[in-house]
Amino acid sequence: MVGMRVIVACSGGPDSMALLDICRKKGYEIAVAHVNYKKRETANRDEKIVRQYCENYGIPCFVDEPTWDHVGNFQAWARDVRYDFFIDCAKRFSTKQIEVAHQMDDCLETYVFQKQSGRLPGCWGIQEKMLRKGFWIERPLLGYTKAELAEYCDKARVPYGIDESNLSDDYTRNKIRHHILANYSQEDKVALMEKIRKENADLEMQREKADAFLKSDWTCSQLIKEQSPFVLERFLYQNCHQHLAMKHVASLWKQIQSDCLIDLGDYTLESFHDHLYCEKKQEAFQLFLPALEYKSYGPFSLCEKGKVIEGMNLQSGDFPLCIRTVKEGDKIALRFGTKKLSRFFVDRKIPKTWRKKWLVVENAEKVIIFVPGIGCDVQHFSTHPNAFMIQ
Repeated sequence: MVGMRVIVACSGGPDSMALLDICRKKGYEIAVAHVNYKKRETANRDEKIVRQYCENYGIPCFVDEPTWDHVGNFQAWARDVRYDFFIDCAKRFSTKQIEVAHQMDDCLETYVFQKQSGRLPGCWGIQEKMLRKGFWIERPLLGYTKAELAEYCDKARVPYGIDESNLSDDYTRNKIRHHILANYSQEDKVALMEKIRKENADLEMQREKADAFLKSDWTCSQLIKEQSPFVLERFLYQNCHQHLAMKHVASLWKQIQSDCLIDLGDYTLESFHDHLYCEKKQEAFQLFLPALEYKSYGPFSLCEKGKVIEGMNLQSGDFPLCIRTVKEGDKIALRFGTKKLSRFFVDRKIPKTWRKKWLVVENAEKVIIFVPGIGCDVQHFSTHPNAFMIQ
């Protein structure tokens, strides 16, 4: 579309330089975003290529030089930094469109890598268009191979640089490129792209079916009857926001067929009384209140009105109150005797993942005077309570 306003992500390699030249010739209003990590000797050369092209055609050029000072996966960090910069450039250029130069070989490499990892991705290969933080990331070159784009640059006399890190086998993607895809003909690549398209269509159908099931009033036993770990994978993704290896999901699928509590790193998965729970782990909560104030405190609220079971009659001697998560051995004195919270959890069939987040109200004498779901102790019961706690 002539006059379309876009950010073109340009590294200086043949793919992105071809994209930049194509967008310019289409009459787009362009600004270029270039990231120089300074991780290789030719990084400054590539930046110079991009800057010079932009200067020749009067194209605004934004350059970022982020500093790696983290511990962990550089590639993951670099990707996040790169896309955040692209979005920042889009804001400055008043557009929602970001053009990225991924091409057919990139898509095929991603697909092979996904298959080798055993994870079920959100999309096989690379999506042609996706929304990231409200901005459209578009990849219009997925129908072209890397060789075709280099040939385009050569014929159009568009300068480009070669990233020497792509020539080694230091990265898994390079190994796939050099030892698997190098043996594919153009026809083989096109056929594999079609296979990816069909697998994505099938994946979307499975996802729609799984989502419909998960929106119903389902139970764990019903999920197991689905006879497919795919539904469990979808449930985990909706709650943990990450895709797990299908071998791992298959193992979890077998475990949840009976009551169990499973550690998933930052999350906990629990099968309990025919229900499935996936909760993010939280640090123990503790808050001291010097006086009664009706408001929300994050995980709980103190209100002037509420249900009878939510009420308690607070007295000046109770302050400062301590609102905290349950500890082992906690109990509360009721009209008909003392109730251990561990017994309450068992009687009410409360999953262990919820028990770790359950709150109690402890007065200045370190006596538990209120527990959500139980109510207040005998000393703080009143037909006219002055506070209602809602967790």
